[in-house]
Amino acid sequence: MFKNSYLKKNKGEIEPEEILLDRKLAMKLETPLKNNRFLIIFTVSILILGLFWGRAFWLQIKNEDYYALKSNKNNIRFYHSRPPRGIIYDANYQILTSNTPDFSLLIIPADLPKPTDKLNDWINQLAKIIKKDNSEIENFIKSLNRNSTEPALFKSNLDKETLMSLETNSAVLPAIFINKETRRDYKDGVYFSHIVGYVGKVSDDDIKADSYYGALDFIGKDGLEAQYEKELRGNPGKIAVSVNSENTILKTLTAKESVPGNNLILSIDGDLQKLLTNALNDKIIQTNSIGAAAVVLNVKSGEILALVSLPSFDFDSQTYGEIIKNKNKPFFNRAIGGFYPAGSTIKPFVASAALAENIIDPNSKIDDTLGYIKIENQYDPNIVYTYRDWKAHGFVDMRRAIAVSANVYFYVIGGGYKNIKGLGIDRIKKYLNIFGFGSNLGIDLPGELSGLIPDPLWKKSVKNEGWFTGDTYNVSIGQGDIIITPIQLASAMGAVANGGNLWKPKLVLKITDNNNNIIREFKPEPIRTNIVDENKLKVVREGLRGAVTDGSAYFLNDLPIKVAGKTGTAQVTNTLKKTNAWFTGFAPYDNPEIALAVIIEGAGEGSTAAVPVAKEVFYWYYNKNYDKLSK
Repeated sequence: MFKNSYLKKNKGEIEPEEILLDRKLAMKLETPLKNNRFLIIFTVSILILGLFWGRAFWLQIKNEDYYALKSNKNNIRFYHSRPPRGIIYDANYQILTSNTPDFSLLIIPADLPKPTDKLNDWINQLAKIIKKDNSEIENFIKSLNRNSTEPALFKSNLDKETLMSLETNSAVLPAIFINKETRRDYKDGVYFSHIVGYVGKVSDDDIKADSYYGALDFIGKDGLEAQYEKELRGNPGKIAVSVNSENTILKTLTAKESVPGNNLILSIDGDLQKLLTNALNDKIIQTNSIGAAAVVLNVKSGEILALVSLPSFDFDSQTYGEIIKNKNKPFFNRAIGGFYPAGSTIKPFVASAALAENIIDPNSKIDDTLGYIKIENQYDPNIVYTYRDWKAHGFVDMRRAIAVSANVYFYVIGGGYKNIKGLGIDRIKKYLNIFGFGSNLGIDLPGELSGLIPDPLWKKSVKNEGWFTGDTYNVSIGQGDIIITPIQLASAMGAVANGGNLWKPKLVLKITDNNNNIIREFKPEPIRTNIVDENKLKVVREGLRGAVTDGSAYFLNDLPIKVAGKTGTAQVTNTLKKTNAWFTGFAPYDNPEIALAVIIEGAGEGSTAAVPVAKEVFYWYYNKNYDKLSK
């Protein structure tokens, strides 16, 4: 063995093939792999490759949009796009409220130049373009959160010249954003302001209450704009804005189109609304009144044909500050929220209650030859109270009492006198409530108030006084503490005219989408039906007709159609010098279709101030329905 080793050593290095010839040595130098180990390595390799492939698919295919957005977050921004509000139409599809294009200058706080000198240059350049003082821009910037990327509105309704100049200089004015949206246009706003209302910028409370709104949004503040805000506002879109490394906006893209709001179709007749407004305005000027209101409605459905409150407001010719400072309160909707003593207009409803409770036969006559009644104090007969009529009327039955507005008759059937017990305040209140007085009727406008029908409990709690017969007398003729609204009076008169059905007053007939597809229709809603027997209401209607043929509303007797109605002259609270002028009535007399209520504040007699306004409404109805009425 040593010899062989020595010989190989002397021969030089061992060749590979020599090693392989030595089987034992080869086995020591190389151990062959088993077959299952090859399978394990192959399987693991395939799994690793599969994981890489799956991850690549997940990143590049499945979540492409997500990671593309992530990768672009530094140069693409998304902003809320306000949708156009729905259109408001009258019953004849005349546009009352629409939208006009509006370009606004927005400033993105986070993109403003950081160095003071560059920011000053930025302010100087912007001030020259928009013709503003530097201080105004500086003060606005101070009010911003400089870290916010949310645009802040600096100036709206940009004129064409300013808009073009801003767009030309946008590359050197980072942080500005020109936003194209729409603003509300109120056509003939002075006529429809208390119906349509208006929109204004959202408040912090609005944003907290509804996540729909952003800081730049507008919301309905009054009228139908507020009542139907969710229908009118539409669905917002998104705007994608591309910016460069210096935060200068490169281009604006529409990421998602906004959906316009739904439209409102009203029962209002625009022509009647304008006629009634002009007639009331004329009377305000003639009588030196501070305000007026009127409502005209369909007696068979409660649909409102006209609703006027004066003074009104118009943002096209007035600023918000000017309107709010007006002592006559233009924002106040007198038609649904004005509190007025009812005066003699309450008498038809007290008469209805007396008939319903069988207090008196309508043909029975009450002595009003003296023009007053006297009541002794129940505790001291030496104290005598006198309750006067406006004149002596002789012996009058119910029809005549309504026609000539005989106070004594209503003192007796309301509070009782001698052998006639009278309704008493509890039953008077019950029936006035049935006719809709003293409660909200549910008109689809914000701001409706309920008025007041006083009773012993109310007087005790508010005035800490007991209730007397004299209080009942006052309520029976619409004086004292009784308070009503024009919408209540028109609705109640509609119930007398149609035979005893009180309808919920409404303005909106239907809602349509922006393609004029009907989304919702509003059917007439009765509040109460058959509130007094039709035959008994017929007596009241005959009395109201008598007021026109031979009473305080005689000025209406020359109309081409028969009408019925009742005037009222009510003392203004806390003063005996001025009286409010009322009229309420319906037409045509034989087949009633419309009812109305008119009040002019401090204008004097209802027969001279309110009746002429009603006459124009009745003429309008006759002319509009001439063909039908002439058959």
